[in-house]
Amino acid sequence: FSIIADAVLSERPEFVQLFAPASNELVREIRARCEGAGRPTPVIMAQTGCVGEAKRLIDQAKVDVVIAQGTEAGGHGLHLKLGSGTLPLARRVAQLARESDRKPLVLAAGGIVDGAGAAAAVVLGCDGAVLGTRLWATHQAMGAQEKKDDLVTADADDAVRSKLYDQLNNRVQSEMERGILWRYPYDTCGVIEVGQEAGAGANSRPEPESELEFFPELSADDAKALVARRFRLAGKGVGSIEAIVDAEAITREIGQQLIEEIERAHRLVQQLKM
Repeated sequence: FSIIADAVLSERPEFVQLFAPASNELVREIRARCEGAGRPTPVIMAQTGCVGEAKRLIDQAKVDVVIAQGTEAGGHGLHLKLGSGTLPLARRVAQLARESDRKPLVLAAGGIVDGAGAAAAVVLGCDGAVLGTRLWATHQAMGAQEKKDDLVTADADDAVRSKLYDQLNNRVQSEMERGILWRYPYDTCGVIEVGQEAGAGANSRPEPESELEFFPELSADDAKALVARRFRLAGKGVGSIEAIVDAEAITREIGQQLIEEIERAHRLVQQLKM
């Protein structure tokens, strides 16, 4: 906790996003350290993949913003058997927030890459959306250009949630001084190259974990090379990404799309009333 709290004090961010897990103790530590130093407490955002943890974040940790991350999200998230999809999770967390005393803001995350997805989040009762994969596919985002370019050619079926990425990447991280090891209940969603053509379909692919038998006791260097060559962290919305663009431009475009989608929905409702 001290590393995170020290960073908050030194950098003075306007907001802090916590995940995996956003413990009550960590939230209290950040607030206490800021108050003790006579500095404003940043807006504390916490990400969760299930309703149970959302209740804790709202009622006990008392965070300012809850990010409801569905299993469609790219990168690390809650295991499929424990998490929920973006639509039901975001809706339920929005209800819980509305019923609470603090009424924290709620942002939906997972598979949202355009204005239509953001509009769906708003209709579900959320205050907005978090874009991960879409903003990674921008010129300003850090990361290898080759990996970004691969996002443009991938489709929703190509992004799978698996423990294979972490089992390989943990071998790399274990030899680093401050390596981060990811374990159950978290896994990772991304485009995994398994020797099949993109878009070949789920029925033609082996279980990602089954490939582990071909990688016995890899060295950290070999594991790192394999991860770099065969993994592209991405969510299920990756299929709607058509190009690598400017981050500000796509954010403004999504904002305009959101307005247009809400207006379209309004027209449809008005037609039903006629």
